[in-house]
Amino acid sequence: MDLMHQIVAIRLMLDTTYNDKWQEQILQYTKDIFAHYLKNRREETLKAIREGGCVQARQMGLALMAKAGDAFKAEALSYTADTSKAVRGTLFELLCEKKEWHDDIVSLLAGKKAAEREIAIRVLDHWKQPEDKELLMAALEKEKNGKIRALLETMLNETSGGGESQLSVQDIVKNYLSGGKKRTLAWAYEEAFSKVHKTDGTQAEEEFLQALLLCYASMGKGGVNPDAKTLAALLNQEELALYVNELFDKWMDSGAPAKRSWVLYAASIHGGSDIVQKLHHQIQEWPANSRGAIASEAVKALALNPKPQALLIVDGIARKFKFKQVKGAASDALNFAAEQLGITRDELEDRIVPDLGFDDKMERCFDYGSRKFTVTITTALEIEVYDENGKKLKNIPSPGKRDDEVKAKASYAEFKEMKKQMKTTVASQKMRLELALSSKRSWEQKQWSRLFVENPIMHQFAIGLIWGIYGDGELKQTFRYMEDGSFNTVEEEEYELPEQGKIGLVHPIELPEQELAAWREQLEDYEITQPIAQLERQIYYRTQEEEESKRLERFGGKVLSDYALMGKLTALGWYRGSVQDAGGFDTFYREDTSIGIGAELHFSGTYVGGMGEDVTVYDVRFYQVGTIARGSYMYEEAELSKAYFLKELPERYFSEIVLQLTQATASSEETDEGWKKSAGIEK
Repeated sequence: MDLMHQIVAIRLMLDTTYNDKWQEQILQYTKDIFAHYLKNRREETLKAIREGGCVQARQMGLALMAKAGDAFKAEALSYTADTSKAVRGTLFELLCEKKEWHDDIVSLLAGKKAAEREIAIRVLDHWKQPEDKELLMAALEKEKNGKIRALLETMLNETSGGGESQLSVQDIVKNYLSGGKKRTLAWAYEEAFSKVHKTDGTQAEEEFLQALLLCYASMGKGGVNPDAKTLAALLNQEELALYVNELFDKWMDSGAPAKRSWVLYAASIHGGSDIVQKLHHQIQEWPANSRGAIASEAVKALALNPKPQALLIVDGIARKFKFKQVKGAASDALNFAAEQLGITRDELEDRIVPDLGFDDKMERCFDYGSRKFTVTITTALEIEVYDENGKKLKNIPSPGKRDDEVKAKASYAEFKEMKKQMKTTVASQKMRLELALSSKRSWEQKQWSRLFVENPIMHQFAIGLIWGIYGDGELKQTFRYMEDGSFNTVEEEEYELPEQGKIGLVHPIELPEQELAAWREQLEDYEITQPIAQLERQIYYRTQEEEESKRLERFGGKVLSDYALMGKLTALGWYRGSVQDAGGFDTFYREDTSIGIGAELHFSGTYVGGMGEDVTVYDVRFYQVGTIARGSYMYEEAELSKAYFLKELPERYFSEIVLQLTQATASSEETDEGWKKSAGIEK
């Protein structure tokens, strides 16, 4: 074949091959061959790569050009205007490693095409060399393209630590409305919006509000826009929230087209509490209707909403969501937010736990004007309502004729909203504490006190759990946090937290039987129901035979529905492994990055989405995170040596994995005794 047809053949092979490993092999062989072609048949090869219609081939070609130093510099830079976002992404990554091409990148700032200027801006921002800031500021003064100007402003404001636009309000409105850009908003203005006033009491002009929306419509990648922030600061926030909620509703009525996904960011950032519930609902609905990409975008937008419950919802999605694409987007959104704050992901998740308006006495008052009601949080994480005489009520009453109409209506609405948030918060924190117990997470004393003593919601969690002081990874002392704020030991003696050491949740596998029984008795005496299974948690130990094996086989042969297996494992934080030809897969995996260990479960296989048929569980292997492709086939000899012996696994981790698999296979009522032969382990 001539080279053009070779490229077409490669694209066809990649398009019809579902196994990730096979795709990688095809690309590797292709790379070796085309490296030879580039050297000996330069012009023919460059033309075939560019015009062959294969995105992967263009990405491969760029990688080969980058390796050749300056020999293909001009050809590589010509890909700045490639129609594929993936190809431009590859070029960006390659250029970030080419600081010796600095002058060539700078020259792209003056390019005629917006794509050239955009990639130059992104590369210079990645390098973050002080001398380049003046070049970017000069480019901002000349830039006419709204999308590129927004990108420049965002990056310059991040560099300077600011968050406001450097242009005047008049210039912002003028620039975004120039060239008839407001025509792109015509779909939204077929019906009138509610009125929005400025902070000075005057009504905001329609063009002012259109300019604010165009700030987001002009962005290539959704996010916070400094120009929009400047304009929004001049508006009545409640009226603006209603305005962007109406925008979101109109977008939904038009079919929620992906090309207008910028609406998600405008609505989330300015839409207040109302948009949080709308986005949460759609994030659950869209994936079930094959719109995982727009749901993922909605998660990223939701993470930018300033209301605490928004990040709490994103956190919950990142921990437990049946659609992997959306779950991953939530995790990425939280990572980005943490990075912006200069803290770890865990620390961010600690910070976003809301107090829901409760004070340090675990109380919140709702004022109806003529009467007041006090709501408290119980140790069982439920709410109780009391009137002014201390009488316990079943629920807070509806506003009456004698109540202050405005106060009562507002308080009643706040109570209903608090109940919703309480449910979300408790569910999310139970998941977090389950993970903390499983992964052996620990806190410095100050961090622990800030989260579990000062926060009224987490305070109620804390008093129902048994805590430990850890040093060098080992449990040194156990204690309980009391309702009155003191600490006591298993002997019920007063305890003072030491200055050194970290605090974490005690796992029952760490405790001698006598101490475990004593703690259980103490909780029973105080009528404490633990918020998560801790002391009563089932413990699993390795057998002597298992310790010398690289396979966990105690679930081998269990037969159950593929729906049941997928549903349980997904809910427990496992992911589907590599998809092979025809959409089949035969592995699940999970990775616990805190300890650097991954687990891979093998079974007889099913298809993406399930078939409603029985499958047979084979075995589980454990590996160091990063040493193998996730969800790959570890039976292959090349991967066999990378698996851990079961005796090398931490006791707590082993017990938790077995607990999860016990739960996942609980519905099995049949065992296939010949599973090893089916799995290829025995001949």
